[in-house]
Amino acid sequence: MMFSTIKALPLNVKFHQGETATSLASRLARRNGVPSMALFVSDFGIDYLGLTNGCQEDCARLAALAGIEPAALQRSTPELVSPGWFRLGQEEIKFTAFSRTALMGCPQCLHDTMHDTDAAHFGLWQLTSIRTCATHNCHLVSLPKAPGTRDRFDFIHLISGFSPPEPQGANEHDLVFERYLRNRIEEGPGNSWLDRLPFHVAAQTCEGFGLLLTRGAKARRETTTAAQWAAAGTAGFEVLRHGPDAFRQKLKDIQRAHPIDNTLYRTRYRVFFEWLRHRDDDPQFDVIRYLVREFIFRNFPISEGSIVLGHPCPEQYVHSLSTARSRYGLSGWKLARRLASMGLAERNASGQGFVLNAYVPTAIINDIATDFDTLLNATEAGKYLGVERFMMAKLTKPGLVEKYFDEKNASPMYHPRDLDGFLGKLRARADLPQTDDLLDIATASHRVRIPTERVIEIILRNQIPLGVANHATPRFPDFRVSLDMLREVIATDHEGTVRPTRAAKILGINIRTIRSLMDTGVLKFREVEELKSGRIRRYVCAKSMEQFSKSHISVVDLAAKNERLPGVEAVIQLDRGAKPLPLDPRANMIFRRSDVL
Repeated sequence: MMFSTIKALPLNVKFHQGETATSLASRLARRNGVPSMALFVSDFGIDYLGLTNGCQEDCARLAALAGIEPAALQRSTPELVSPGWFRLGQEEIKFTAFSRTALMGCPQCLHDTMHDTDAAHFGLWQLTSIRTCATHNCHLVSLPKAPGTRDRFDFIHLISGFSPPEPQGANEHDLVFERYLRNRIEEGPGNSWLDRLPFHVAAQTCEGFGLLLTRGAKARRETTTAAQWAAAGTAGFEVLRHGPDAFRQKLKDIQRAHPIDNTLYRTRYRVFFEWLRHRDDDPQFDVIRYLVREFIFRNFPISEGSIVLGHPCPEQYVHSLSTARSRYGLSGWKLARRLASMGLAERNASGQGFVLNAYVPTAIINDIATDFDTLLNATEAGKYLGVERFMMAKLTKPGLVEKYFDEKNASPMYHPRDLDGFLGKLRARADLPQTDDLLDIATASHRVRIPTERVIEIILRNQIPLGVANHATPRFPDFRVSLDMLREVIATDHEGTVRPTRAAKILGINIRTIRSLMDTGVLKFREVEELKSGRIRRYVCAKSMEQFSKSHISVVDLAAKNERLPGVEAVIQLDRGAKPLPLDPRANMIFRRSDVL
């Protein structure tokens, strides 16, 4: 609608880009000697409530009085476009992101004004997450409380007689978040996950989560200063800008930073979790609620049916020691010792009990509960392998056969799976045809005068081929070895070490990788004097090779496992954020199994 009949007032003020309609009206009222903004606008037929809500017709009337383009005034004035939603710039923003009952102002702007009508109030300053003046980079301060409801937007009336405090400069780094919000309003949201969230959800989540990151779980929102909120907003933004995976990872980092004890998620995330609970009447926060709820369900021992953020837990995903004992009726000491054997628990400082390194997945507890019903004692395990009890002790001591409970004082118990694993290692070497010159391992060890367990280590370490007498269900006495081949290997075997070229062949990587792994300490080595040449060379420790195979994997093996080309596999893993070991540039790419599997 055009207002060509309305002429600009002879007593006028200079419009500031970004100023609201109510600010301009307040200044015009003072310039023309009218005691209040409400009285001034009513004199010119402008609806007061319409102007405070950014009504286009009322803003256009005011713009005509000020002699300016209506579009400039409209762009910086929050406009009510639907119940509870305002348009400001390129964004539609829920009313909860605004402070419309108590205005903020820049102390430096107020200090610099020559006349009381020079100062202006900007639309951005009505947003609770905008806490600084872009011109002076100082924190905004609260203006005096309005004496009545029709004075809330009368900016000049509010600052009359007000002595602003000394400006407090903002930390430059802490303005990153505000610049992001200002850019969304000026340019519109982008395409990232955070940009696709409604403005008020993005702003308040960055601040709420950032307060947890910067001030801790016990922080109090009501005592947080403007500077602390600015730092919190930037901290939260730096995480959430990278999407939901980064959000989950930071929640996990916070969990890992605290010991596993009786305190659960409410204690560890208190200030953020309590804030999110009070957003339960706003469905726009559902995406954040879902992420947090699913994280809590899958990372804390929440029992099935327990309510978290309004929804019941569908199943229990992880357990503590106490929940596993009560849920499955397991022996506490057996469960704790087994978890310690798996590296999931350790003895506490007093040595009288165990503590978890992390909550244990339900699948593992299920497996342990099943395992307990199938465990064998030493005598039973010996019969399973076809050896006497004394031989079980000899095989157990160097770790050739794993004990189910890996503690010195624990009674030796064995799982058939581990016994089969030992037999499987021998079966994997069964490449020789059965001939009369092959001897069983116990007899061969007697002939070479080396304990049986050490002979087995030499066979496995050097991958000596074996024969087998019983191909159907071979037990330990059924495996045969060539005495001549055994003696030949013993002559070059150096006390549990392997020649680097042979280590490379066994591990399926090149010799440069072996040398680089030794240089970085990933593979342990010993300096050995070779009998033939007399040279001192580095040989790889066999046990270190076993540990390496369990904890690391080459990109070639990983690609074969995932049925992809090695080059493609490398690109995929690097894009996912997996970091290969820092090795020689010409070495094979090696990943930690925990990072990629």
